[in-house]
Amino acid sequence: MSAGGERGGEAAPLYVYESKVHCANVLLSLEEQRRQGILCDVTVLVEGREVRAHRAVLAASSRYFLQALLGHNGTAGEAELIINLPDKVTAKGFAPLLQFAYTAKLVLSQENIHEVILCADFLGVHNLEDSCFRFLQAQLQNDSQHAINAVGLDQGSSVCRGLAM
Repeated sequence: MSAGGERGGEAAPLYVYESKVHCANVLLSLEEQRRQGILCDVTVLVEGREVRAHRAVLAASSRYFLQALLGHNGTAGEAELIINLPDKVTAKGFAPLLQFAYTAKLVLSQENIHEVILCADFLGVHNLEDSCFRFLQAQLQNDSQHAINAVGLDQGSSVCRGLAM
């Protein structure tokens, strides 16, 4: 048998196992590491508060972080990388997005929905539109345009464009 798994020119049977829980377990492990400060390789400053995280998780979850982290390989002896977010990114809006990056769960409330949507739009965190829409719809029950106006969102937000229809 050759190294490629062939027998006499025939391809050997192939079996592929796909775990239904592996991704969730990896995220849980990374979240636990982040909470304990293990293997964190970036500090994000949000409204003066330091938040430790993993570059790979941030870059995979946000276009903003991907662009900010490109070119920073974390070589030995390099000073700790610090990313200072602009004032438009608030702790109230960022914390649920960071939790989402590590857990795939987005916690929304009437108190944070506006800031979460604005931060998600700025940071390039996508695939949240449906969750935000469902939350607004549940809160205000019928008129999605009224829901958007009630939380003070402008029509220009790319995250909210689909909600106004």
